[in-house]
Amino acid sequence: MRPRSLVFLAVLLWCTGIAVPHVQAQQYDFPSRPAGPVLDQANLLSGADQARLAQKLTAFEDTTSTAVVVVTLPSLNGAPISDYAFSLGRAWGVGQEGKDNGVVVLLSEGDREVFIATGYGVEGALPDAIANRIIEAVMTPAFRKGDFYAGLDRGTDAIIQATKGEFDAEAARAASSEDDGIPYALLFTLLIFAYFFGQSFFRGGGGKKSRRSTRRGGGGAGGSW
Repeated sequence: MRPRSLVFLAVLLWCTGIAVPHVQAQQYDFPSRPAGPVLDQANLLSGADQARLAQKLTAFEDTTSTAVVVVTLPSLNGAPISDYAFSLGRAWGVGQEGKDNGVVVLLSEGDREVFIATGYGVEGALPDAIANRIIEAVMTPAFRKGDFYAGLDRGTDAIIQATKGEFDAEAARAASSEDDGIPYALLFTLLIFAYFFGQSFFRGGGGKKSRRSTRRGGGGAGGSW
C-alpha cells in the first residue's frame, strides 16, 4: 500500500472513531509501588533499616514536597539501569504532579550497579555532576564493604543536602577516603598516576570505550562497585 493511501486510511479510521494501532514503547514488569518510599526486593536491608530510611524520606517529602524513593532489585535482567530508573519513576508517579520533583535511587545487587534518576524539577539542585559525586564518594565505598544500608542512608542524606545547596563534594570524598583507610593525599596522587598511565594505554590502542547512559526524563548518574 502506498504512503498516501496509508495516511488517508488512518484519517478515515480516526474520523469514524476506530482506534488506530500504534507501536508501544518498551515496557518493564515493574513491582507494585509500596506504601512508603523504600522497596527492598533484593533483601539488603533489615526491617529496622527500612523503617529508618522511610521515616527520613517521608519527613523530607512532607516538608519540601520533593519525593525520594529507594528501590533495590536482585537483577535488572539485562535492562539498562538508567532507562529502568526513569521509567519506574514515571510509572510510579514519583514527585509532585506538575513539579516533576521526584528522585529515584535504584540499586541492582546482581549487576552491582546504582543509579540516581532525577526529575526536571530537581535537576537544577541535583545536576548529573553532583549525583555522580554522591555515588562515587558517598555510596559505592560503603557498597564495596557490603554495607548497603550505610551507602543508601549516606547517599540519601547527600541528596537531601544537595537539594538544599549544602552538599560538599570535596568533604564527602575526603571522608570516604578516610573510611577506606587511605590518606586523601595519597589517593589523589595515585589517581593522577593512574590517569597518565591510562592516557598512554589508550593511545596504544588498549582498553575499552567508556559507556554512556541513555537519559530519559530529567537528569541522572550511575556507577558500579
